[in-house]
Amino acid sequence: MKKKVGIEKRIEQTVEFIGFVFLSIVTSITILQVLLRYIFKTSFIWSEEFTRFLFIWVVWLGAVLGIPKGKHMVIEYLRDRFPKTIALVIKLIMEILAIFFLFVVVFKGWSLAKAMSREYYITFPVSVRYTYLVTVIAGGLMIFYMVMEVRNTLQNLLASGKSNDH
Repeated sequence: MKKKVGIEKRIEQTVEFIGFVFLSIVTSITILQVLLRYIFKTSFIWSEEFTRFLFIWVVWLGAVLGIPKGKHMVIEYLRDRFPKTIALVIKLIMEILAIFFLFVVVFKGWSLAKAMSREYYITFPVSVRYTYLVTVIAGGLMIFYMVMEVRNTLQNLLASGKSNDH
């Protein structure tokens, strides 16, 4: 895997930090909620909705991190059956298709966020729009990382083509 520099690394570190903070909050509130419920026979009415809200953000941020870390599902069985150049072309096509899919995710996420702007959670005063806004933010970040993957695949494809010419 190519060493990341500059903006790619800073975005990745920021997403990791935000995900860590959100997951820590989810874990802490869940543990506190269980203790309050079973030991003190009381609970926070907002905890379930709030932790669900944060967990959705954690999942989407984790999906973003899957791209630069190379952790998304890949069917290597078929790809490894082809020569390197053909495998790289297949990889490039899949990356471009993923970018188109992510544009749909961002567009639809934006539509949903706008549609939900007047809806609020019952137990805490936050608009539901922020739940859907994560699809726009994470989708945009995934597009950014997929474009970087396309760039890397094109570089590998060009290098592969040059080595085959000699």
